Amino acid sequence: MNEILIVPTEKDCEIDGYYYIPDYDVLPYENLSPSWYVRSRRIFALYLAIQGKLKGICTLRSLLHYVIPPEDLKKHTYIFKVGDKIPNLEELFANIGYTRVFNVREGGTFSIRGEIVDFLGPDNVPVRMGLYGNVIEDIRRFNLRTQRSEEALDIAILLPAKEFVFQGKSGLPDIFEPIEEQFTGKYVNGTILDYGVELYVKNKRSVIEHFTLFERELRKSLESMGETQKLSDYKRFGLIEYDYILGKAKEVTGEEHKAKSKKASEEEEYVPSEPILSEDELEIGDIVVHKKYGIARFTELKKVEVNENQREFLVLSFADSTLYVPIERIDLVDKYVGDDVNVKLDSLKRSTWSKKVAKAKRNLEELVRELVLIHHARENINGVSLPGDVELEAEFAKSFPFVETQDQLNAISEIFEDLASEKPMDRLLVGDAGYGKTEVAIRAIFRTIVSGKQAVLLAPTTILAKQHFDNISERFAPFGINVALLNRFTTKKEKENILEDVRTGKIDLLIGTHSVLRDIKFADLGLVVIDEEQKFGVEQKEKFKKFRVNVNVLSMSATPIPRTLHMALSSLKDLSEIKTPPLGRKEIQVHIGPYDERIVRLAILREIGRGGQVIYVHNRVNSIYDVYEKLRELVPEVSVVVAHGQQSKSEMKRVIDAFYHKNADLLLCTTIVENGVDVPNANTLIVDDAHRYGLSQLYQLRGRVGRSDKIAFAYFLHARHVNDKVLERLYAIKSYQGPGSGMRIAMKDMEIRGVGAIFGLEQHGYINDVGLKYYLELLDEAVSQFSGKIQSKIDTEIEGIPGSIIIPESYIYDPFERMRFYRRIASATTERELIDIRDELIDRFGKLPESVMNLLKYAALRIFLWNKNVLKATVSDVGLVVKFKNSRFEEISQRYIYNEKEDVYIFFVNPDEILEYTKAVV
Repeated sequence: MNEILIVPTEKDCEIDGYYYIPDYDVLPYENLSPSWYVRSRRIFALYLAIQGKLKGICTLRSLLHYVIPPEDLKKHTYIFKVGDKIPNLEELFANIGYTRVFNVREGGTFSIRGEIVDFLGPDNVPVRMGLYGNVIEDIRRFNLRTQRSEEALDIAILLPAKEFVFQGKSGLPDIFEPIEEQFTGKYVNGTILDYGVELYVKNKRSVIEHFTLFERELRKSLESMGETQKLSDYKRFGLIEYDYILGKAKEVTGEEHKAKSKKASEEEEYVPSEPILSEDELEIGDIVVHKKYGIARFTELKKVEVNENQREFLVLSFADSTLYVPIERIDLVDKYVGDDVNVKLDSLKRSTWSKKVAKAKRNLEELVRELVLIHHARENINGVSLPGDVELEAEFAKSFPFVETQDQLNAISEIFEDLASEKPMDRLLVGDAGYGKTEVAIRAIFRTIVSGKQAVLLAPTTILAKQHFDNISERFAPFGINVALLNRFTTKKEKENILEDVRTGKIDLLIGTHSVLRDIKFADLGLVVIDEEQKFGVEQKEKFKKFRVNVNVLSMSATPIPRTLHMALSSLKDLSEIKTPPLGRKEIQVHIGPYDERIVRLAILREIGRGGQVIYVHNRVNSIYDVYEKLRELVPEVSVVVAHGQQSKSEMKRVIDAFYHKNADLLLCTTIVENGVDVPNANTLIVDDAHRYGLSQLYQLRGRVGRSDKIAFAYFLHARHVNDKVLERLYAIKSYQGPGSGMRIAMKDMEIRGVGAIFGLEQHGYINDVGLKYYLELLDEAVSQFSGKIQSKIDTEIEGIPGSIIIPESYIYDPFERMRFYRRIASATTERELIDIRDELIDRFGKLPESVMNLLKYAALRIFLWNKNVLKATVSDVGLVVKFKNSRFEEISQRYIYNEKEDVYIFFVNPDEILEYTKAVV
């Protein structure tokens, strides 16, 4: 039995046990497609209704859209089982609205790689099917992040990826989404009632009021465009008459429909687009760094016949020469990350590279020496263990209104371990904006206070300090914990009282900006939390270094820390990462276009209509009040407040408070919002001069919304006439995924700033000289040198390999993925890694071709010889000609001779005999 409960607003849809059916998150003429989240939920709701299993909840507007008739949905729904035959797979997917990609990471996409088929449909189950010809051999669920199979499935459900699929005039299915000018009533006449649904309505009067208010504004907006034909089409074909639907609904009252707690949220996990930080493979034309020869340009990937066998080479152009690098040694070549505008190519003849490397090494040795000194000082100091209070902490954790992610739980556990130990903690917590770093810090602060110590939280801006104070005070109040705020808004008298209370121990937690660091004495300080340390000045950072020797320090950063930097410093500095967004987080819908008052008005009204708030960014103080007047005329029903850096401290405090406590609908501000305005209820961002910003700024601004489980909107509006380069930059923010994206530049810039987040100073000069990746590798070497750690980096060279050692395009057709596997194989240092790569290749691409088996054999042989101290080996007709590192002999076979003149050993052994017991190539 199917039923749907109609409620006034989206906010009212949070009722336990009901399946939420969202309204479209785009407006007519916005020229945007509905998000996958909306499409998938709407399609899956109809599928549940066909099964007689729908118990849904939605607003009236959500039900008034025409839908695909049940018979058409049934016709285009496929249930696959092992043994089924599937003819014309690509055509089947295309006919029901799927897009072909190489790796399936997003809904509505499919991939065919030989006999492996992946897809992600509206049921949000990532499916992998192994085929033999056109027969299904197995069905598995796979992980969107790792792309590896996880568990076997009995069946796979393939539903349409677009909301409307119907038989077209040509006899082939027609597919469309309700975007610009496509009013669904022109093409389909199905309604939700065709699915045998019982309708119920709660607060009918309020339901009608909310619907008509928004609908009136929408129609008025269309009318003001002067598009009478479009308005007429919308009236005829846009929505079903609401009387028709509401007339079939029974009114319900009473307590049977209580709002559910967010803690019990059953939203599926949002898997974000793969960020560009992992898309670091080479493209033709890229500036690259060869670790032995320096900076060059990658000009082509060339196939060459060597002794009748196929090999692939990277062709690198230097200032005065060309170098061919075998693709199996791609581990020697990395993309250059640094100042690629002013970078100069190195000369092979003049050895320019070695001088730059020597300079960077000297700089790194100084930096690492300082870290080592702090590390050793901390190792030799006995601090105080903070065991906490298990019952109180469990009670406090319940006050967190969301479900913790696994990354958050891991970080909390690591920090608690540090606090319980007698060694002072020095940990860096890294995570994107809105990923829940603050909650982890709050748990650490709570542990410190219930262990009888004081804590201090330092923030780089007044606004951020105030937000931390409001949030933490509310959470700590039931536990009788005293929290104080010290910033430029604090009066002289208040400051004196606070300092006295801190000194005598009456205040448990002090929150503030850098002013806290001046002339303050704590009764018994146990923890210092530093938010965005890289944004503090040099003087403050020096004080932080002193803290680190004998006090527990937790610093937080939203700047991405390069993984290699994390690895290099793991022995000297503890790092925790939060990589996963909170459960229920939705992808931000980005709109880019010229400034248009109609779009601005509708965007604001849509957000206010669903109980949310709007952040409007205009980055020029001299004209911000003109914009304020314009907004008051444009949306008179909305309360607007203004914030900018030149305001008096009392005025800014009043404004931010009003917005934070939901006493204002719209915050009009300059980019002071870029760091530190965290209002989960603000889910629409409008930037009216987006063409004036750099990519990393746009990225930071975009992170201000989308911090709750509602779909968020970011409108980046630009002047009517802007050049192509500006538009390219703006569109990069819309989808910063995939090779060649402009967002890579901003993300890499943020990685470079991540080095500053660790060292507390800028290292741009040295990074630009040798490139970020090689700089981090040199850092790893410097750390190893100081700590006596043995480096696991294979530098054994092998020549004369028989057979082809390539990954054919017919096996992996995507050039980036091929390069990535070449790199992973070349960089593997253990047999276990090679086994893992081999298993992943078979899982994702099917049976290994002979040339890929040869490549794995070559990699296994390199690892074996490296473990035997071999510098260079040549495969010859008689066996293996070997030169050892530092002439230190290790036996490879009992049969060998020594060539004293060449200082090489000839082992009479076939490489296949050596690899006979290697699992990686079996």
